[in-house]
Amino acid sequence: MGIERMHTPKYWRMRAEEFRTKADNCELEQTRRALNKVAATYEALAERAGQIRIGQDAAE
Repeated sequence: MGIERMHTPKYWRMRAEEFRTKADNCELEQTRRALNKVAATYEALAERAGQIRIGQDAAE
């Protein structure tokens, strides 16, 4: 995927929040843990997307 098609950090943080909300509403502990892991992965993607954008700005 080209850098121009990458999602913004905001997009990934919104996805993370969506999965944290799903986890909060989940009754099963195992599922809640899995949803929270997905949220953590989305947060990591947000950080990486932010770093890439900073690198892009510095290169221009």
